[in-house]
Amino acid sequence: MTRCLIPLLMCCVLIQPGCTKPKRFTSAQQAEVLAMVTNINRGGLTYRAAAIRQMLQEANWAADRLNLPTEHPLQIANVLDDYTGSPWFAVLHSTNQFPDTAFGAHIFDASIPREERLRALKIGLSGRIDTANFEFGFDQGRLRAVTRMDDPETERYSRRLNELVGKPSLIDTNGAYQLATKWLAAIDVDVTTLRKLKRTINQLHYLPRGATNAVALPLYYVDFGNKHYPAAGNLHAFDEPLVSVEILGTTKELQDLRINDPSFSRRPLLLVTNALDLIRTPNPSVEALQNPAMDQAYELTPAQVSNYTRNSQLQHSKTNSP
Repeated sequence: MTRCLIPLLMCCVLIQPGCTKPKRFTSAQQAEVLAMVTNINRGGLTYRAAAIRQMLQEANWAADRLNLPTEHPLQIANVLDDYTGSPWFAVLHSTNQFPDTAFGAHIFDASIPREERLRALKIGLSGRIDTANFEFGFDQGRLRAVTRMDDPETERYSRRLNELVGKPSLIDTNGAYQLATKWLAAIDVDVTTLRKLKRTINQLHYLPRGATNAVALPLYYVDFGNKHYPAAGNLHAFDEPLVSVEILGTTKELQDLRINDPSFSRRPLLLVTNALDLIRTPNPSVEALQNPAMDQAYELTPAQVSNYTRNSQLQHSKTNSP
C-alpha cells in the first residue's frame, strides 16, 4: 500500500490547488521529496490524540459561538467517529506552492540537513470529529465545515426530505441571508469582504416520488462568491461557492456551514505543534491499551480500542502467515 501511495503523494506536493503546471525538480530533489514524504506520511495514535484534542477545543469554541443544540462542552465520549488526515497532506504551503518554511524553494535541497527541513514544516490541523448531532471538519489548519447530522456519516434530511413537504418556513430568503451572515461573523469569518462578493440565496425545490410538480421546501442555501475548477483527468469541471450556509427554515437552525476558501477565516491557524516527535512516537501495544488510563491518554473510546486491537491482531496474523 505504501509503495502505491508514495507516487500519489509526490504528485500532490508537485501540483497544488490552483496550479496548472507541476514544479520541475531535478532527480535528486524528487528523491528528497519522497524521503520527506516517507518521514511524515503516517501519524500514529499519539499524533491522532493531539489532533483530536485540538479539534475538540475548536469545535467547542464554534459550538458556543453558533449556539448549536449539542452538549456543552463536547468531551471525547461525545465523539462517535473521527478521522485524522495524513500529516503530509496537512503540510501548509505558501503562495509559491512550496511548503511554507524559512527554506522557501530550498525545502527539498538535500545539502541542508533533512532533520532541520522536516522540523521547519508547518502541519495544520486536518480531519474531522462526528458527534451525535454535528460533524466538525478541519483542513489547512482551519475549521472548514460544521454539518448537522442525523447520525455519523448521514447529513440531516438527506434521506427524508418528504418530512419537510408542506412545512411552513419561519424565514424568507432575506431572513436566511441575515442568519448566515450572523453565524459567519460569530466564528470570525470576514463577512465585510464576503458582502462585496456576488451572493446567491436559493430555496430547495423537491419533486416527491410520484408527483409531477416540484414543491418548495424550507431549506435555504446562502452562497458567497464562486470558484471554477477545470476538468482534470477523469474529473469533470465544477464550481463551488467560496463560503456557503444551509438553513432549516422551520426552526431557523444551522444545517451546514462550509468555508471552502480558508482565506476568509480570521481565526488563528491551528497547528499540530511538535508534529515530528508525535509522528515518531510508537503506538502502544495492544496489551497496554487494556489499561483504561492508557485509553484516556490516547483519547480512545472502548469501541476504538476494540477496533484497534482487532486490526493489530489481523495485521500480526498476515505478517506471520506462511
